[in-house]
Amino acid sequence: MAKLKIESYKDEKLGAKLGSMELMFNPSTLSLSHSIDYHDEPAPNRSSPEARYKKTEPEILSFEIMFDGTGVAAEPTTVSEKVETFKELTYYYIGDTHQTPYVNVIWGDINFKGRLKSLDIKHTLFDTEGTVLRSNLTVSFTNTMDLETEAKESDRQSPDLTHVRSVKAGDTLPLLCNEIYGDPGLYLKVARINGLTDFRNLQPGTEVTFPPIK
Repeated sequence: MAKLKIESYKDEKLGAKLGSMELMFNPSTLSLSHSIDYHDEPAPNRSSPEARYKKTEPEILSFEIMFDGTGVAAEPTTVSEKVETFKELTYYYIGDTHQTPYVNVIWGDINFKGRLKSLDIKHTLFDTEGTVLRSNLTVSFTNTMDLETEAKESDRQSPDLTHVRSVKAGDTLPLLCNEIYGDPGLYLKVARINGLTDFRNLQPGTEVTFPPIK
């Protein structure tokens, strides 16, 4: 049976490999969390907040790992060494890059590129000398991608990018500003930038530029 594998790298493009490890036991469950952040301030002419899109948060991959030194697993192991190896691959700060490692979690259909977000270690079994015989790790990784990949996968609807829109019937400048910037009140700035003197009556087919506005 294929084991879940964690590969560790220095860089976000996963080019400079630090090492890798396979888990002793595959996790029984994997959790992949998604969340969206919305603006929560009241919209114009409304007293209640309007859930307007702000950004999509990175995906979070979470699961549990068990390291066992009782001999149940076929491979002899020292639990403390396994835990330390995991921390070296995912947790410890790298001096020459001033970053923590980037990882690739691989198992079946899972191919998750990210970085460690949280790590909780619980030692659950000891021998008579106090040596750890079993540890359970609860881990979560936050999704990352390099800038080149992010640009390719982006829908490029960010207000930090310049957009050119061709006006359609029924479009208004406040409506378009709300769609692109999330703020219809920016229509006067956009009108000035485009030299529009009659922005209340946009003609279909007119091209309007929406640059980044701070």
